[in-house]
Amino acid sequence: MHKCLINLPDTLLNGGKCDIFECLFGLKPLHVKIYFYTLKQGKTIKDIATHVNRERTTAVRLVQNMIEQGLIRKKPEQLAYGGTRNVYTGVPQKIIKNRLRVVVKEVETAMEKLIKQDWQLIPD
Repeated sequence: MHKCLINLPDTLLNGGKCDIFECLFGLKPLHVKIYFYTLKQGKTIKDIATHVNRERTTAVRLVQNMIEQGLIRKKPEQLAYGGTRNVYTGVPQKIIKNRLRVVVKEVETAMEKLIKQDWQLIPD
């Protein structure tokens, strides 16, 4: 994490959105790739699996994890010939940006506490 925080200003200035999401939200690169892929329009598991070059079962597991984290929404869609399929869409960026603001404030608070603390009193 320390390497990530040291490089964060450069990462922000150079458009490294994946690095930021990985660092601040604890996501893996595949999660970030799926989020941005599904952000503009809903995708099926088959679409997602193809996009990230993984087996369908792996894509299901990744997407399920992202649903639990509140990054992806699942919506059933009616098919023209009958039946339904699930379509997965990234949570709107406004919501994620608000979550990002909260995380940044939490990091700032923790860093201020660390800076004010007498490090000699920290157990080794």
